[in-house]
Amino acid sequence: MSGLPYTEGKTDDRDRLRQPDNVSDWIYTVRERFSPNHSQGWQEYAEWSGFTHLTELITLDTVLCSDRIDDLTPEDWHHNVQADGRLTWFTDLDYLRQRYPLASSQDQLMAAVENPETDLPPPDGFNHCGFDIIDAEGATSVLTNCGRFPGIFAPADVNTMGLIDGLEMAEAIAHQLRMTFPDEPHCQDCRVWQVTRRVAI
Repeated sequence: MSGLPYTEGKTDDRDRLRQPDNVSDWIYTVRERFSPNHSQGWQEYAEWSGFTHLTELITLDTVLCSDRIDDLTPEDWHHNVQADGRLTWFTDLDYLRQRYPLASSQDQLMAAVENPETDLPPPDGFNHCGFDIIDAEGATSVLTNCGRFPGIFAPADVNTMGLIDGLEMAEAIAHQLRMTFPDEPHCQDCRVWQVTRRVAI
């Protein structure tokens, strides 16, 4: 997929109706890490994506960093998000840490906020990583798993973790993706997420 020049004058409803009710509410999940040291297919991914400068890919994409929780328990339903199919996202950090302790260097505990109004301080014990751009289903990163968009952003625009450093830049890229590809399922309603994480020591 190739990017097209941004067309001035178009309006984007998501710029007017983009904020959820509780934009500062972090939600949490546990994912597998994707890096040269932890994953097969790293070299193939780097060559396909053009992100040859990455030291690790930190993303909310469920293919590249897969869920560690694959079977929900009855108790999980008292603590998970449920809305929009986000069943492996949890609102209760203490519960999730008890449910899935970080026992392996291949695991990462992630905290994220959808459509933040500002660059938020990370939760205690988490490190800020950057901003991802995710489709409306919450499963695919338009930034790192939908091919290249040379008219909209370049591989050099993402940091060494595969994320955008600044919120303003991430919002501009997401806006241009929505406006340029209004009929493409992953782009048409893509959202910016602030991403933080912690790993086992």
